[in-house]
Amino acid sequence: MIWLLLFLTLFLSGLLGALWPAGLMAPDLFLVLALLYARSLPYYLGLPWAFFLGLVQDLLGYGLLGLHAVGLLSASYAFYAASRRLAPGETPGVLFSFLWAFLAKWAGYFLVAYWLRLVLPSLLPLDLLLEGLFTLPLLLLAWRLLPSPRRP
Repeated sequence: MIWLLLFLTLFLSGLLGALWPAGLMAPDLFLVLALLYARSLPYYLGLPWAFFLGLVQDLLGYGLLGLHAVGLLSASYAFYAASRRLAPGETPGVLFSFLWAFLAKWAGYFLVAYWLRLVLPSLLPLDLLLEGLFTLPLLLLAWRLLPSPRRP
């Protein structure tokens, strides 16, 4: 099931990349997949999977190797931290854990960019808000369609 979700994410990511309008931030399907893995796997398996997904995203996008890996790793770590303190099956818990993971992903990106002294492109807060608003419905749909196999 894990590999099937990975191939589905790769297919949908390529499809969105071809059909999405230029200039808009597309939904982050790799973040959705990393959070699904974090929801269904223990942390010692979910965190390496998140790092691996980030490396795959870096290789597919010809990006800086490790940038997305650190972002998805920090997002999964934040999701694990938030889901331990909230009810993960209820709507406020899902929304807050997604928000916390989304902010941690971007904090990881900015941390790597600062560490490597990269020149960042101009990002408006509206771009980040739109990416979060486009990603959240896909996460909620995946949450609804794929029940958690992890037992409390």
